[in-house]
Amino acid sequence: MQQELLLFCRTFLAGVCLAVCYDLLRILRNTAAHSTFLIGLQDILYWCAAGLFLFSVIYRENDGVIRIYVLLGTFLGAFVYHAGPSVILVKYLSAFLKQTVRCLGILGKPLKLWRKRLKFYLTGVKIALYKRKPTQRVRKQKNEEKKKKKKESAEQDRHA
Repeated sequence: MQQELLLFCRTFLAGVCLAVCYDLLRILRNTAAHSTFLIGLQDILYWCAAGLFLFSVIYRENDGVIRIYVLLGTFLGAFVYHAGPSVILVKYLSAFLKQTVRCLGILGKPLKLWRKRLKFYLTGVKIALYKRKPTQRVRKQKNEEKKKKKKESAEQDRHA
């Protein structure tokens, strides 16, 4: 009887652990916007990991035999956590993280302005270089024409 009670307590803690992990996922979703595809992918990955975790707990503690009190302990652990501290934790931790992200955004605003100015100057340089290329081509052609004329005049002087 003592072994079963200990297993019930361990599965109760496993249920609390699973609920905490899902709350962390909920806090992440409340803090940053996610697409429905990403939310679905996160849920699938969470439930696969939760299944593997629960299987490992049951396999280690009870040699893989699934008993009703094991499932009941897991359910009760998740339910008690969800009914108690979960609501408060998700609400206030999400609000705190949103404020933190907002403050970091305010601090990052000058960096964004500097980035925009640097980008403006760099694109201005690119435009100026682009505008100068045709001028450089014309100058190069004129220099080549001058060189040809000098060669021709030098050859004419030799022949004359």
